[in-house]
Amino acid sequence: MGSIEHPPPKDTRAQRSARWLFSCVCLTAILFPGMAPAMDFKIYAQPQVQRKIVIAEGRIQDGDAEKFKAFARMADRDDEGLVVLVLSSPGGNVEAAFRVVDAMDKVRVYTVVPDNAKCASACASILFASGERRSIVGTGMLGFHSCYQRHGRSYVEDSLCNEIIAANAMQRGISQLAINRFVKRYGAQNMAWVGRDIACKSLQGLCKPGLLETRYETKASLMHSLDCGKLISVQAQLICGDEELTRVDKTLAEIYGQKMKASSNKDRLRNDQRAWLRNSRNVCGDKACLLRSYRARVDELKRMPS
Repeated sequence: MGSIEHPPPKDTRAQRSARWLFSCVCLTAILFPGMAPAMDFKIYAQPQVQRKIVIAEGRIQDGDAEKFKAFARMADRDDEGLVVLVLSSPGGNVEAAFRVVDAMDKVRVYTVVPDNAKCASACASILFASGERRSIVGTGMLGFHSCYQRHGRSYVEDSLCNEIIAANAMQRGISQLAINRFVKRYGAQNMAWVGRDIACKSLQGLCKPGLLETRYETKASLMHSLDCGKLISVQAQLICGDEELTRVDKTLAEIYGQKMKASSNKDRLRNDQRAWLRNSRNVCGDKACLLRSYRARVDELKRMPS
C-alpha cells in the first residue's frame, strides 16, 4: 500500500474518505525487499486465444491508470465483451490502484492471475477483486493482509482502509466473510497466500470465471500467458500456450536428441534440423501449420537409420 496525495476515483466509496488516503503506507518494500519495480504494461497477442490481451507486472504507482487505458484501447475483447488483464504485482499505491479500478470499470475487465504469478496487497484486494470476471489459473497466487498506517517506525492497523477496500469488494459481489478472513491475522509483516483451491472454493464471490477459463482450448493459454508473453516469436508463443503443441515439441526434441547421440554425422543432422526450423516451422503462423510441420519432421527423424 502506498502514500497517497489525491482522492481516489469518484465512483468508489473511497471518495467519501479522501482525507484518510494520504496516510496509507506502501508495504511493498517490507514484504518484498529489493523487489519493487514500477508497473509495466504490454500487449500479448495470444495466438491460441486469438485476441490481444493486456499484461500488467510490477508495483502499482501513480500514472498506471492512464497507461492501462492506453493499452486497453489496443486490446481485443472476449466473447463477453471484456478486456483480459493478466496481473502479476506485489501491490503498491492504494490511490493509484483505485484510479486503475476507475479506468477498469469504464473499459470492463476480466482479471486473471496465471501460472508463476503473484498478485498481492493492493493488486489482490483492489485490482483483482474489481474485475467484472475474475480467475486464478494454474499456480497463480493471491496475497492478502490488513491495511496499516505508518506511525514513526512502526505500523498500526487502519480499520478505515479495510472498510473502504471491503466496500469496493462487496460492491463486486465478494462476501464480507471472504474479505475479512485474513485481515485480523495478517498485518504489515505478514502475507496470507492463497491459491485457486482456497480462493475460488472457500472465499465466496472472489472468483468469477469467464468463458475463456471454462473452455479447454483457451484455459491453457490463459494459464501460461505470463510466461508465454515473454517469448518473441509467434511460433514459440503458440507452442507455449497450447498443450498439444507442447507435447509434439517435446516428442520431437526427445527423438532429435536420441538421433544426435547415435549419429555418425552430427553436423549434417544439426544442419538438417536448422533447415527445418528455418524453412518449415518458422514460416507457420497458426496451430494447424505447426502440427503438420512437427509431425512431418518427427516421421522424417524416425525413418533415419540410427
